[in-house]
Amino acid sequence: MTDEARVVEVVAYDPAWSERFTAAQRLLVGVLLTAVSIEHIGSTSIPGLAAKPIIDIQVVVPEVEAVLADLRSLELLGYVYRPLVFPDDDQHLFFVKDTAGMRAEHLHVFGVTSPVPAENRLFRAYIAADAEAARRYEAAKRRAAERHPDSRARYGAAKEEAMRQLMAEARLWRSSGGWRSAES
Repeated sequence: MTDEARVVEVVAYDPAWSERFTAAQRLLVGVLLTAVSIEHIGSTSIPGLAAKPIIDIQVVVPEVEAVLADLRSLELLGYVYRPLVFPDDDQHLFFVKDTAGMRAEHLHVFGVTSPVPAENRLFRAYIAADAEAARRYEAAKRRAAERHPDSRARYGAAKEEAMRQLMAEARLWRSSGGWRSAES
């Protein structure tokens, strides 16, 4: 496999990731008018952390059905709905956006009753606050990318155990007073 064929590559942190999120957020605010929040999540949202150069965006809306009822505005922005990615979670819509033939963004739309956005915020906060946790997470991501450069699904599965362990640590951190979400 050549580097050109890779679909998974973990690269050094790029400060432009924050700017890319802000640009996407500006566009999304104009089409997801009922959004309660639009946030940068995932590894690209954590300064200094190596990541796949794909911006993960989390949107919380009052009702996911309203988003599904009219996908045209998101499609005009280049987002493609992938209904089979999270088939067991009817409060999680997933979209991808490619730029110049490369994956650029993942858009996760959640209903307000979903517990997932709070979990994503906690994970982001914990990794950003704990340098050792960030180091372990980055190492797990790099190992997974080296083993599975041709499959996002296998890459995700390969780092799943590390993520479960880190999420358990994040919950302990939260319960010990390390962090309080604005929604807690």
